[in-house]
Order: sequence, then C-alpha cells, then structure tokens
Amino acid sequence: MKESALNSLKLNHDSNSNLESPFCEKNGLLEFKEGFTEPEFFTRWSFITHLYDEQVFIDHYVLTFPDRSTLENYADALRLGNAQIVEGPGLFPVEFCPDTYTLAPDLWMHFMTMLMPSGGLLVLNSPHASGDEKDRFIQKRGLAAVHHVAIRVDDVHAAALLWQKKGFQPLSLEPMNGDKLCQWFLENSDRQIIELISRSPDNNATFDCHNIGRLRLAEVAE
Repeated sequence: MKESALNSLKLNHDSNSNLESPFCEKNGLLEFKEGFTEPEFFTRWSFITHLYDEQVFIDHYVLTFPDRSTLENYADALRLGNAQIVEGPGLFPVEFCPDTYTLAPDLWMHFMTMLMPSGGLLVLNSPHASGDEKDRFIQKRGLAAVHHVAIRVDDVHAAALLWQKKGFQPLSLEPMNGDKLCQWFLENSDRQIIELISRSPDNNATFDCHNIGRLRLAEVAE
C-alpha cells in the first residue's frame, strides 16, 4: 500500500506502527493466533496489517462467541479500553431491521459492533439458538475461526480485481450499495470470506439490512 493511501485511512496514531497481525492462514482459511483475541490487544492495535500478502486497513472483522453472556462480558472488557458501542447490542435481524425484513431464524444471531480507539471496528456475535447456522460454524471451525474480514478501500471494483487474482470470487455480480456503504463479498475455494467496503467518513455502520441479508444467504448456499 502506498504512503498516500495509508495517510487516507485517518487513523488516530502513526500508521507505520503496530503492524502485528492477529491472523494466521491455514489451508486458505483465516484463524486468530493464539493469545491474539484478548481485549487489550484490540484496544491498542492499529488495524493495519498484511493479509494474503497484501498490506491493508481492516475496516472490521468478526469475533464469534459461544453465547450471548460471553459476548457481553467481552464487550464490557473492551469498554474499559475506551471502545464504544456503535451497533447493538441486539438480536439480528429482529432488533435491527424493519418489520418487513425477513430472514429465517436459523440465520439470526446476537450482534454488537465496537469502535476501537484506532478507528477500526470489531464485530461481536454469537448463536441465537443451539444448532443454528452460527452454532454450526463454531462446531465446524472452532472459536479461533475468522468468519470474515472487511478491508476498507476507495474503489471497490478495482480492489475486487486484485483479490480475484488471489483466488477470491465475488458472491454477487455487483457490489451492494446501501446507505453510505458499498460492500462486496468475495470467497475463496476454501469458503473464506473477504469483504471489500467503502463508506462515508461519518458512518460507523458495518451493514445495512439488505447487504447483510444477502451475505447470510450466500453463506449457506452450496
């Protein structure tokens, strides 16, 4: 990433510092390194790192918890490090989307997003019910698994071309444009999801109902 691009990220501290990554790659899939999911790490991390041999600014990524109580206790610990809640907490989609919005209960989840001091966003979620899609994800890949990582970019189309060369294919024909958000989800052959996102500077949302609904449906599509 060029210096001018790094400067445009508008982080709250030196963009060249703290490039340590919490992620490791195993057979095409991302996992959190052991010891790199502690609240103290995320409250001091720059959210700039290398991912699949590319230097990127992480817009947001997901930590999955076994239940709502564990999620909320973790959020309390983040708040001690000056993190702020910007979405939720609540049950998605029931407490986030209009009454006319429908999504099968199997795809519901407890959901919260925290804004870190660096300007990066951390999404916390957990299963809604035993045996639902989120619970099956945990049973299959474990709590160290990284569901998806969103990379902040200026040009979603140009970034998609780069990531297609890395073996990631779009899950929709075009990016999904919402209120102050443009998102495009891509997936590799191992079913690791990478999200490309551009946003208005005054917006801290990680989704709109239309966009995230299409992602949840794509996750279970074979």
